[in-house]
This record gives sequence, structure tokens and C-alpha cells, in this order.
Amino acid sequence: MGRTRLEHTIEYLRGTENRYLIFGEGRHTQSFVPDTPEWFAWLAMIPSFHFHGKSGQFSARQERKQRGTTYWYAYLKIHNQRLKRYLGTIDALTLAKLEETASHLHEAALGTIGEDEVLNARLPKPTPNGLKVGPLTVLWHNEVLTVTTPTERHYLNQTQTAELLGYLYDLRGMLLKRQQ
Repeated sequence: MGRTRLEHTIEYLRGTENRYLIFGEGRHTQSFVPDTPEWFAWLAMIPSFHFHGKSGQFSARQERKQRGTTYWYAYLKIHNQRLKRYLGTIDALTLAKLEETASHLHEAALGTIGEDEVLNARLPKPTPNGLKVGPLTVLWHNEVLTVTTPTERHYLNQTQTAELLGYLYDLRGMLLKRQQ
């Protein structure tokens, strides 16, 4: 059986205190807040998701047991080993539980490294300052476009960024034609 791509993602937005982006099918962002009734209703409708947290990541899948009850499990494959952790029922899938599980799986993954292997941690890439245009700062980092004004910050996912770039490219073409 081939691997299927998970259509849903919950991703911690690095550089923020506690902000997450939630992507549904087609990488469309979801507008609800985690740990709300909308969050739990969304989780009840999807079979799986990928979680990128502050201290680790995993894939989560619903599994139906013989009694008919559905439970969630977290999976992480590392060094040809599959690690599995019980998440619980839908009502237990809070951000705190997901972060806690990601941390435990990360620690377990470090335990799979043999004594004769060297742990090569990738150093984080330095974050550039972005492009300053008047009072705006535009920064592309970790597949998210951030537009910062003096009073607020906006995050655009890949689809929104592509739409913005297409719009700006079209305007550029019109301006170049006027100059000729």
C-alpha cells in the first residue's frame, strides 16, 4: 500500500508566542481558534493530520477499535523505527496535549540514535530582516509571508502569497507598458 499525503496540518508559527496556522485540504487556512468547539468539530471530520509543534512533529491518525470507539494516535518514523503514542479521544486533542506528545516523541526519537552515530543538529538559518517598503516590512520565512505594519502583523499562507504575487506581477506589467 502506497503512502498517502496528509491533507491537514497544524503548524506552530515560529517567532510567535503561541500562534498556529491550521491548513485544511488544498492548504487553505482555517479561521477557527484551537481548543474551541469549532476546532473539535473540525478534528471530528478529518481522518488524520500532521502536527508541527514547538519541540517536534508527528502524524496523527484516527483508529476505530472493535467497540466502535475512535481514538487518535501519534506516529513518528525515525531511523527505520516507527514510534507510536496514544493521544486519546477527540476531546483530548488540545494544543497542550499535541505539544506534550510532540516533545515526548522527540525525546524518544533521540533515544533511537546509536552510540556510534553522531547527532548532527541542523543549525537554524538566520532570519533576514525582510524587505522594507515605507512603513511595511515583508518577510518570507518558513513558507509563510509576513507583512508587518507599525501597528499590526499579517500572515499569508502559500496560496494567499501566490495570489498577491500574481496581482503584483500583473501590475508590474501594466506599469512597464506605460513607461514605453
